[in-house]
Parts: sequence; structure tokens; C-alpha cells
Amino acid sequence: MEERERQPYQRRLTWLSVVVILLFLILGFNLWWLQIAKASYYSDLAAGNVMKTVTTSAVRGEIVDSNNIVLAQSVPRFALTLDWTDLQKVNTNWKDVVANLAEYIKPYWPYPNQSVELITEDLLVMIRNQQWKSYKTVVILEDIPKELQAIIAEHSNELPGVSIEPIAERVYPQKTLLGQILGYVREISESEIEQFNEQAESNDDEYRYTQGDLVGKMGVEKSYDTWLRGSHGVEIVSVDGNARPIDKETLQEAQAGCTLQLTIDSKMQRVVENELDRVIKDIQKTHPDAQAGAAVVIDVNTGKILAMASRPFMDPNDLIGTISEETAQKYFSSEDAASFNRALTGTYPPGSTFKMITGMAALEAGVITPEDTFMDTMSSLGSPDVQSAGVAEWGGNNFGRVNLYSGLAHSSNIYFQIVGRRVYEKNPELIKKIANEFGLGVTSGVDLPYEAEGNVPSPAWKESYYKPYYDKKREEKLQEIGDKYAQLLASAKDQDEKNTLQHDKEDEIAQAEQEYKNNINEYVNWRLYDSFNSSIGQGANHYSILQMANYVATIVNGGKHYKPYVVNKILDPVTGKVVQQNQPEVLNEVSVSQQNIETIKKAMSEVTSGEGTAAWLFRDIPEFTGGGKTGTAQIGSKGTSKEEAYNGMFVAFAPYDNPQIAFAGVVEYGGHGSETSGYVAKAAFKYHFGWK
Repeated sequence: MEERERQPYQRRLTWLSVVVILLFLILGFNLWWLQIAKASYYSDLAAGNVMKTVTTSAVRGEIVDSNNIVLAQSVPRFALTLDWTDLQKVNTNWKDVVANLAEYIKPYWPYPNQSVELITEDLLVMIRNQQWKSYKTVVILEDIPKELQAIIAEHSNELPGVSIEPIAERVYPQKTLLGQILGYVREISESEIEQFNEQAESNDDEYRYTQGDLVGKMGVEKSYDTWLRGSHGVEIVSVDGNARPIDKETLQEAQAGCTLQLTIDSKMQRVVENELDRVIKDIQKTHPDAQAGAAVVIDVNTGKILAMASRPFMDPNDLIGTISEETAQKYFSSEDAASFNRALTGTYPPGSTFKMITGMAALEAGVITPEDTFMDTMSSLGSPDVQSAGVAEWGGNNFGRVNLYSGLAHSSNIYFQIVGRRVYEKNPELIKKIANEFGLGVTSGVDLPYEAEGNVPSPAWKESYYKPYYDKKREEKLQEIGDKYAQLLASAKDQDEKNTLQHDKEDEIAQAEQEYKNNINEYVNWRLYDSFNSSIGQGANHYSILQMANYVATIVNGGKHYKPYVVNKILDPVTGKVVQQNQPEVLNEVSVSQQNIETIKKAMSEVTSGEGTAAWLFRDIPEFTGGGKTGTAQIGSKGTSKEEAYNGMFVAFAPYDNPQIAFAGVVEYGGHGSETSGYVAKAAFKYHFGWK
């Protein structure tokens, strides 16, 4: 090839070589700049990019009754959400997106007077507080209307990262039915997160609570929270050096919580609640203070709770999300707070419904036989000074000569004061021992939170409860006297003055000691009036309605004290298979003989037949063969404003042979038990046995 022909190719090769060299120089410079000159800068920046593990909440499990009627469930509710990572991927000018969103949601914003600018600021704060701390999707508005859903869909191109998502909302479709038993859920507080996680760790529970989790606050929702909550989902979020999320990946989907099947029959529950409401409303005509009550129906052979009602009623739906001051007052602060489970946490003097304990103790102590009779007058208590410590027969009655059967049937105060005194004099702690064996004054371990313990009075209890107070009062008084005279003696002018002061000091000490002895004798030592009051269920006796129902159940099942429970089965939410089932558990068997238990059971049947105080109640139900006991329990002591105020107590069981269910109920300020809570028992029995 000629030289002239090669020249164009040589020029092209030369230029190509120059370009290649320049490219390598540029690449080399960039490598030097990035890896050497800016090495520390990019090293720090990369170190700032970290991976964060984020949990996503699971759908809370359902609660159903014994017939699989849904009582609590989590249902989808549409919410307007914003995802920071998706927003950044599409549009770097994300603040404009937030401003556009504020304009679209202004008509639906909960604060109508706020401007678009203020709404924008609120949204930015929400993003910073939630997205940049927990790295979860930010919920802007909940339960949004269809109109807003359409607007968001129409402008989706302008709103990257903004979406409509279904979120789980806790709903109680039966509203007030079983309100206090079910409880309610709310978002876990910051203080609770640490507390709950410490408990989980101590129980070898791998679950960890995080911000945004819903937790049970009372009832079954609280006691079975670990089963209902499900398992968190797990996401990995990439976070830049400014703590802003830039990407995320789902590692594990959240798992729904288990289904709880209760022992409670919601149809019976509704019958009991409706009848309790009717009775309270009716009794208010003559007893205007009657505003509250409670009732329990229990299976005597298993401990299964078939119904548990408390009035005023509670609607758990009212306590979801933000609640008003008025709602908070109604449920938590008022005198008749609706969240207070009177059947479980409330305690009441049992009145005459306690007399079966006194009767069994008297039979066990051998101080009476069932046929021993006493004249039903105050003089039978003893001398006039003894009579003054006793309680007169109710209603001014005189039932003539009464034995155990007629004494219980007529609810004779005189009879049970006589036999109770004999028991306390022979074995001061026997009545308390037997009452505890039957579940009174002791917690049962029922699978619900906030169970009351109650109290059975006895000489040992009275001393242990009151003596420390008077011991401390005595010590403080003696210390006061010592300090007073230490100063006076130090400043005394002569020995005569010191002798006088010393004599005065000894007098004051003697007075303090005498006052202490008087207090011990009056308020600490067991007195005759304590025996009389305690024997008829007054004084310091107070028990929960659940305890009263279980006490009757223990009598009629032959002396087996079962642990009561409200959750029957725990079921897998997908397969429906039983994960765990609660079984009947005998807490203890009583020491009372079978013969004496049968005697008391027979005496209870006299109450609901013949001339018994509740015979009229079941007269129109020929199928009824059980027994019961009425109670008109005095609320206040003599000389107080509540001296003439009474709670209407009633306990019962059915049928007589092979008993199945037991009942206990109270209507506060309701007067006679058979005329108030007795009607509730009747309604429950009619439903359970199908009586017309």
C-alpha cells in the first residue's frame, strides 16, 4: 500500500489511541479519587448503611363460644398508608407528594379547621416519628370512606408510596354480651413493651413485643394474649446514614393467632344478662339505688363457667382506638365503672347464703345433730347481755322450734347464731377452714385476670389483721411520751421537779398501756358479736360471686372443689385442630363427711319447697327438684348510713339427683335475694333444662 493511502488509517489509529489513553486516564483518576482520595468518606458512608429487622403485626385470633358463635374477631378495615421506601424509589421530591396527599385528604381529616399546610406538617411529623423509628408503613387515616379510596386511586400516579391497605381491626360482634369476660385490646404502651418482653424472656417465650402491637388489657384478651396474638412477620429494611429507609425485603410472613373456644354458652349468657337487666330495672321502682349486679352459672362436675354476667354492661368496641373523656369516665372512673367485673373482682357479704358453711361446721364439730331444735327467740341466745351482741330474727319473725332443716328453710338467724357460737367456742378456726375448703376466701386460679380473694373471718385472722395497727399505734404513743419527757426532764430546775415529771410520765405511760389493752380487747380479740355476725354471713365475710357459685357446686357434687375456667379449647386458626384443651381440675376435696354434705344438700332443697323462703319462686316449674338459699345481706354496720341497705343474694342448684349446674347472683341494694337474683337463677335453669 502506498504511503499516501496509509496516512488516513494512521491518523485514525492515532486518534483512537489518544481516546483510549484519555479514557484510561479518566478511569484511573476516578478510581484514585474514589478509592484513595475519598476512601475515608465513602467508608464512613457505607458504614452508615445498615440493615434493620422490622416486625409486622399478625392477625389476632378469634374468640368463639361453646357453640362456635363468634364473640371477638379481627376484620379488615381499609386504611390510607404511606411507605417511605416506595416513595423514594419513584419520586425524589417526596415532600411534594406529601403536600399533594394533604390536599386530597383535607375533607376527610379529623380536624376540619386545619389548613393543607398544617396537615402537611402533621404528615411529615408522622413519617419522622413512625417510619424513621420503627421503619413500618405509616398509617395516615383509618377506616377511610369509599369516596377517598376513589380519589387516591384516581391520582395514584401523583402519589407514589401512597396506597389503600386492609388492616385488622378488633371487633366484638355481640357488643355488650360477655363484655367484661372478653376484655378489650389496645396498642401496647412504651412502658409495657419492656415489661411484657421481660415476662416473655423469663417464660422462654421467643416473641418480642414492639411498638404498634395490640395487647389484651382485661378478660380473656389479657389472660390468653400469648395464644391470641399470633407470630410477627419479619422484614429486612436497608437504612442509610441518615436513618432513612431505602429498601426492604420480606423474610417471614406474619402468622395469625389461635382461636379460643369458651366454655360459655352465649345464648345462656344472653338469657342471664337480659334477666339481670330486667330485674335491676324493675327493682329500681322500690330500690332506686339498685344499679348493679352479677351472676355466675357453673357446671358442678367440671368447673366450666357456663355464664358470667356483670352489670352495668361493657361494650369492648367502645374501648378500641381513641376514647373520649366521657367514655373513660363511664368505664373506669365512675362509681359504677362498667369495666369492673362484679362477678369476679367484686366481693360481697354473703348474708344467709353462708349458713350452709356454719351448718356443716356444726355437724363436723359434733355440737348439734340435724334434728336438734331451738326456740326461735332472742332469749335462746342467752342472758340479756349476750342477747345484745346478737342479731334479731329477720322481719320480726318467730319460727317456733327450728332444727337444721327448718332453720335453713326459714333462714333463721337465731338458730345459726346459736350453733355458730358453739362451733367457735369448741374450735375457733373450724368455720374458716371449711369455708376455705369450699373455695370461699381463697383465689381459685380461674383463667381470668383480677380475681378477688375475699375473706373468711376467724379469731386468728382478726388478730393478724388488726393487732399490728394497734401495736404500731402503742409504740408511736410511747415514743411520743418518751420524747416529750426527755426534753422536760433535761430542762428541770431541781430534783423535785424531776420527780414530779417522772410521776407524770409514768401516769401517761399507764394510760397509753390501758388504752392499748382496751383496743386489743375491743378490736383485736374475738368477741361474741363476731361469732354471731360471722355465723350468719355478716361481719367481715365477703366473697366473689364466682366463689359463691363454686361453693354451692362443691356442696352438691359431693365435696370436690374444682378450678373454674372459661376457655375450653385452643384451636389452630388454619386447620381447626385442637392445640390445647383445658381439663377439669380438682383443687381439693373437702374434709366434711359425705353424710354431713348430704344433710346440707337436703336442707337446701327445703329452701325451695314447702315453706322455704324461695319455695314460691319455682312453684310454677314442676320439673324443678334442686335447692337453693336466699340472702339479704346488710351492706353497712349499725349506726351507718347503709344500716338499712341490703344486697339481694341468691344461690341454687339443679336438679337434686345428679346435679348439673349451680348458680350464684347478687343485685346491689336489691333487698331480698329471692325477689331479685332469684329470678335470674330461674331464667338460667329454664334455658339450660328446656323448661317452659
